Amino acid sequence: MKRLFIDSLSKAVKRGLYLFAAICVLETGVALDANAQRGHRSGGVRITADRSQPHWHYSAYPKHGAVITTIPRASARITYRGNDFFFHRGVYYHRINGRNIVVCPPIGLRVNVLPCGFLRFWVGPNPYFYYFGTYYVYRDSYYEVVKPPLGALVESIPDGYEKLEIEGQTFYIVDGVQYKPVLKDGVVWYQVVKVN
Repeated sequence: MKRLFIDSLSKAVKRGLYLFAAICVLETGVALDANAQRGHRSGGVRITADRSQPHWHYSAYPKHGAVITTIPRASARITYRGNDFFFHRGVYYHRINGRNIVVCPPIGLRVNVLPCGFLRFWVGPNPYFYYFGTYYVYRDSYYEVVKPPLGALVESIPDGYEKLEIEGQTFYIVDGVQYKPVLKDGVVWYQVVKVN
């Protein structure tokens, strides 16, 4: 009887192959999940995410305004106008009176890189970048936090928003920015209609 190829390999090589296979499965799952968040096609089948809530894309992230016990260890510390902010995977934290709070960063704060999954869009001739409720422009080799441009369309907003009904129309307000749900290619997106 012929031995299977895998049977003739050493234990170390077998473990390496199993580890490689596990990583491939995990990577495929992550890739499918990331594509699902965007509603992409995979193998001819449309994969869609549950977009029933405005914060669907950021559902695993803490709410804006949430108090957390510890800031992630891998956070980058950014000092801006004498205040320390911590930046980790697109989320900003600020320590106030010994409490760590998830915040929207101040206008003018700069970072070197944006987190994976940011949205690039144009308003008029100007390119903008968006992630987790924060808007950026690329200026002098940095991504600088700016006020949201009126008319900007984003797929999702951070949790921690206030829902507002005006004459039958639903609006969402988060960090002083008012969004209106609109249809884009048959999918609900959120348009900036007012900035405080």
